[in-house]
Amino acid sequence: MAYVATIEELGKEFRVEVVPLDGGLYKVVVDGEKELVVDVRRHGCCVYSVLREGESYEVDVDEQPAGGYGVLVKGEHFHIHLMDEMKKKLLSILGEAVGAGTGEVTTAMPGKVVKVLVSEGDQVKKDQPLVILEAMKMENEFKAPYDGVVKTIKVEEGETVEANAVLVVLEPAD
Repeated sequence: MAYVATIEELGKEFRVEVVPLDGGLYKVVVDGEKELVVDVRRHGCCVYSVLREGESYEVDVDEQPAGGYGVLVKGEHFHIHLMDEMKKKLLSILGEAVGAGTGEVTTAMPGKVVKVLVSEGDQVKKDQPLVILEAMKMENEFKAPYDGVVKTIKVEEGETVEANAVLVVLEPAD
């Protein structure tokens, strides 16, 4: 299965593919380049023993209430957010959703408005970014679905929005 993993401390997003092999082994491919075979054994509710290239690691994994996982390995703590690749693609598509005939650009996920890229009255072109929203620690661009004019901006930078919130209202270009 393929995932998109975001490690907050590194500020990076990685594509990670995990393929189960026989005997508790897993093939892990990172960004289509680095390939590892790891042996993973669970010890208790959230402690794992990981053997990679002959070196053993004890990894503590705690699911976080706000989403994602706290991971402690070799004395270092990381916050990791995982999303399967199909869900990420679906959210990207849904993130550009427009209410049927209303001109409303909405979000399918709750999140925080990082940046509003347009102003009311602006002329916009199809696929022009309008708003950047952080959802599940990933930034998503919401784009104009067609050429038009920004009628109303319903959000402000720094604001937290719920799922299905209207971000921007557009009017079709004349």
